[in-house]
Amino acid sequence: MSINLPTVVPLKSRWQQLERSWYDESPIGTAPPPYTDVELREEFERWGTPLEGQVYIWEARNNGASRKVQSRRGNVVSHYTSRKMRRRVATESRKPEFGAVVRYEFDGTTREYYCQPPQVRLVVETERKRSDGTVTYYQAPTPYTPDILRLTPYGIYIDEWKTERDLECLAEKYPRRFFRDDDGTWRCPERERHFATIGMTFCLRSGNENGGTFVSNLEFLEDYLCDKCAPLTDNAWRAIQKITSETCPMTLGLLMTHAYPEQTPWGEPLVIETPPDAFLVDDVYKAIADQRLFVDLECDDLSEAQDVIVCNSRAQLDALLFNRPAPKAVSEEVALSVDMGTEFMFKGRTEVFEVSAVTSDSVHFFDQQSRNGSLMPVADFERAIFQREVVLFSSQPSTDERLARIEALTEYQIIEGRNRLLMVRDLERGKAVRCNLSKRQVQRIRKAVRKAGESASAQRRAATPMARSGGRCQTSNRQREMIREATEWGNNPTNPGGRASYRKYRELSVSAKVPLVSRKTFYAHRKMFMDVKARRGSRVAYNEEPATWYLHLEDKIHGGRPFHRVHIDHTKLDVFVSIRGKGGRIFRKRPWLTIVMDAETRAVLAFYLSVHAPSTVSCMMAIRAMVRMFKRTPSVIVVDNGKEFHSAAFDRLCDLLHITLQFRPAHKSRFGAVMERLFGTTNTELIHDLVGNTKALRNVRTVTRSVDPIRADLLSFPQLHGLLDEYFFRDYNLRIHPAHDHAPIEYMNIRFAATGRRLARLTPYDSYFYILTCIPPSKGNSRKLDKQMGIKIGHVWYWADEFADRAVRPQNLEVLIDMWDVSIAYALLNGKWVRCRSKLLMKYRKLTYVEWGYVMYEVRMRMRGEPDENLEEVIYAVISDHVLPDAASLTAATRQVYGNAHLIEDHATNQQEASLDVSITVPAAIDPPDDDSVLRIPLPKPTRGRLKMNYDSLPTSRPV
Repeated sequence: MSINLPTVVPLKSRWQQLERSWYDESPIGTAPPPYTDVELREEFERWGTPLEGQVYIWEARNNGASRKVQSRRGNVVSHYTSRKMRRRVATESRKPEFGAVVRYEFDGTTREYYCQPPQVRLVVETERKRSDGTVTYYQAPTPYTPDILRLTPYGIYIDEWKTERDLECLAEKYPRRFFRDDDGTWRCPERERHFATIGMTFCLRSGNENGGTFVSNLEFLEDYLCDKCAPLTDNAWRAIQKITSETCPMTLGLLMTHAYPEQTPWGEPLVIETPPDAFLVDDVYKAIADQRLFVDLECDDLSEAQDVIVCNSRAQLDALLFNRPAPKAVSEEVALSVDMGTEFMFKGRTEVFEVSAVTSDSVHFFDQQSRNGSLMPVADFERAIFQREVVLFSSQPSTDERLARIEALTEYQIIEGRNRLLMVRDLERGKAVRCNLSKRQVQRIRKAVRKAGESASAQRRAATPMARSGGRCQTSNRQREMIREATEWGNNPTNPGGRASYRKYRELSVSAKVPLVSRKTFYAHRKMFMDVKARRGSRVAYNEEPATWYLHLEDKIHGGRPFHRVHIDHTKLDVFVSIRGKGGRIFRKRPWLTIVMDAETRAVLAFYLSVHAPSTVSCMMAIRAMVRMFKRTPSVIVVDNGKEFHSAAFDRLCDLLHITLQFRPAHKSRFGAVMERLFGTTNTELIHDLVGNTKALRNVRTVTRSVDPIRADLLSFPQLHGLLDEYFFRDYNLRIHPAHDHAPIEYMNIRFAATGRRLARLTPYDSYFYILTCIPPSKGNSRKLDKQMGIKIGHVWYWADEFADRAVRPQNLEVLIDMWDVSIAYALLNGKWVRCRSKLLMKYRKLTYVEWGYVMYEVRMRMRGEPDENLEEVIYAVISDHVLPDAASLTAATRQVYGNAHLIEDHATNQQEASLDVSITVPAAIDPPDDDSVLRIPLPKPTRGRLKMNYDSLPTSRPV
């Protein structure tokens, strides 16, 4: 008898059930603002929080995170801008901790939450095993920093989030400290006791409790839950209600077919008035966010509208959930086979019963000791197995075990099995058969076929010849142990070769008096014990390990809509370009390329080409190019662990634009696979076909003058920029991509039509945005305001007319500088950005910040012993008679390209300022001046001689 058991819903922990009850009372987006100081003191009295717990919460509110997040074990670090908390929060894991932060941000219960609250000292029971085998336990104070401190109207909660795998490893390693209750709740008694003494509840949570689909849906609705989103109009709601009242429940895709076909470009902040009885796609998602339309956020993915069921009331959704199959339902045994001879026990009893017969209505069994028989209806027996009241002794094999029993048949076995079965059938009919098998072998085949029963497939399997075993292992366990010891001896960075390992194996075998194996056998067994990570490092081991296949549909690694997840990365192009610097010198350099790419549509959103190594300027310019073209900012930016991405200026820009910054794990290139493939495609389709490509330099020793790319007729910097622009925006973005069988721009239009325009993400490319993408000066981003002189950056004063206002007092102002114009700076005065100018540098305004840094280094050298009044003379002399180094001269090529693209000048200001372009030439011999002109070139001091230095490696102890 085959028993098909119903599926079992996974157990929900105590915290999941508690949050579910809170969610029914306070849906998403309904939480009040954070507590005021007075409200929090009243809550302390209502909760009965001890003084120590109150001090802990005040410290978390005032000081922020107690430590910096780190990525050491392949975890994804995220920087998230919380509108609820009005601060930037950092998390250490993408699914457990970041998912919890997203839920706490939008749920209707959490009033405040703080990541990495203050550190505490716990008394931890530690196990020590002595050499004689005895185990002792002692208690020692251990520092501990929780993940999240959470304040709710129902109490104070301390959350520790870990993946399910990490919790299982902790339970296996420390079974006395970490374990799982019968209801599925993870426990850590020592931490629960400590936080209970200060009036808090400790919760050990698993990442599976967040629900990947639920978190993804919250991110999807984030643009409609923010304050920037326009409210739902009455006309639009009446049009939606007219359809849903008649046909709900209905799919979201069907509802979208009734939406008004909006023709407005998704990159323009235009809102066209719809007809009175029409609604837009954004209106539907806004209705879902406002809880006017109801969907199952835990199971249905909003980015796949055709699979989402929409209801027009909470009662209708509850009825739908009641009749819907349980999600992620599992069962230890889906099908059980109960036949005669099956042994089982009843729960709570020690007797062993055996099935004697199975009919269509009942199961007959007897006690093996008393031999007393009984029977049970089949329905009751199935129910008892499902409720764990009956435990079967013979465990049923899993699917993997069943597949493992099926051997792979060769073509010879298949043909021979069919011929043998036909032979047996002919012999049974009395026909004479000629074959090359012996009489005894034919008898064995006929016996196996008869024993297989009446099943044709079983008879065919019985007649099929068995695969050859391949012999037995010729090496003993002791020999394999010697091979393992010799191989592990070489698992170190020295990485000895096979000969050295075999010599070590021979020494060990001789000393242990174990027979030697051949060199070939040693090499065959040696591969099983080699540790690539210990020998060649983690990067090589990562490249050789198998790829991770994402089988969970809730893992949206490429985002669920356009501009959801955007990757930014740099690469050094495999081509040389020719750049004419100041003074007529020709430079041949390999440029750096920065690309901004949308993960879902695979569209290239922007690129930035420069001669300098990646820096914060590269990131800012790439963001400028993206916003100038698409007038939109993404929700998440995925980057690697470069220093330019960890800069305070870049994180501050993402904070102001409400962009989540996620850092890929170090040395894990597959986390940015879409970018790495784009780099490879760009090289193979464009760069490697250009004059001056570096393919010949892969084998440097074989390069001759005729094929040396440096000696070729190289492209200029603007020419390469034009080719990249043509390739990305007129070729790559407009051709079919295999990821979705559409052109990236075409697929982006399709997805915007399905997921909404999301006007809250639009960012105009104006003067304010230009200022935000400027960089702060070195040595801190604030300067002291002098009411008479202005602000001082380096050795230069900057002034704005707003400083002369009597209401303005001397104070520290946040300062940003324009990296393409040294005469301009911006100061944040009374919440507004003020444009400051330097009269001293007006004539040199076309100098970039890089050039100005090298100029000021030379000025410092010459200003030793000179009065401050000579600063202007010395600056003019340095620029007039000194050829700047390569690193400074090359910035002119970048300015030439991006000046025409309007990315390096604030065109919103209508300031007509004169500037003097001072030509820089190679100086001739300096003669004494004929007069005492103010702009004369000062003579170098005879005692010091001419300054000689390597400008390519300047010290950085005194930045500008």
